[in-house]
Amino acid sequence: MQSTLLNWALGAIDSKSGFTPPVDMREAISGIRALPPLPGTAARIIELISDPESDVDELVQIIELDPILAAQIIRWASSALYGYRGQITTVRNAIIRVLGFNFVLDMALGLAVMAPLRAPKDGIMGTRMFWIHALASTRLMLRLAKILPAEVDMRPEEIFLVALLHNIGFPLFGHQFPSEFGYLDQLLKVNPSLSLYNMETFTFGVNHAQIGTWLMEAWAMPKVISDIVYHHHNPFYRGEHYRLNVLTYVNDYLLGQIGIGDAVNQTCPDEVWATLGLAPAMGFNVLDELQTEIQIIIDMADDLTGER
Repeated sequence: MQSTLLNWALGAIDSKSGFTPPVDMREAISGIRALPPLPGTAARIIELISDPESDVDELVQIIELDPILAAQIIRWASSALYGYRGQITTVRNAIIRVLGFNFVLDMALGLAVMAPLRAPKDGIMGTRMFWIHALASTRLMLRLAKILPAEVDMRPEEIFLVALLHNIGFPLFGHQFPSEFGYLDQLLKVNPSLSLYNMETFTFGVNHAQIGTWLMEAWAMPKVISDIVYHHHNPFYRGEHYRLNVLTYVNDYLLGQIGIGDAVNQTCPDEVWATLGLAPAMGFNVLDELQTEIQIIIDMADDLTGER
């Protein structure tokens, strides 16, 4: 049934737009010789992450070399999400008084990584939704992790970075293949009940998880990031970091229930919840708590994408 609907929609969109999609984009992808380079700021932050002796002064120096990044970090610390009542005017104060060293380290890396990618803003795969989903994920995943059994041990800094970057394939897709990206957005509009992940794989032969992993590996990002970028739509993956991967899957499922992200039509079987030792009702309780912050998250995403 899904295949029949997709075939019908492919023909309908093609006849109206004049755009003929490739049956399989893997050849086009393999022919690309240059990805957007890893920004210098991101490269310096990765070096800092690998240095156990790194400190706040070094992080402040890196961020302040990038005025846009510095302004974003200060705006973050000043947002209602963190409830700080004083005035934040410097990167150092943002780190020390509000956000903390590891949080800013990961956030700065995420912002720097996104900087060279020029993808469309609108639609379920656009950069505005990317940021809404990423920011909501950083809040939801950390809260879910706090209620997991003690034996499900995960590092908060890894959770945060995974939450921020696991859908990085969408902005790369839009950056490298804007015509195909727009075509898929049209396809989604006429097939709102179908899985985006299945639809992009069916239509193009590749999906955002594969494309995102390609970028993460090219940029030598930490392996935990590459692994989960690749597997985050497969809750039955049992390799390294599999519990963090399952947490990412559950996060996406929950956010999909309130219309955020690409997992609106994703299912979450009982055995997936059991892998984390988490009752579905508890997950939905955490989601309910998050909903009071959604408008603030949307406003922050609008700032990041120039919508306001």
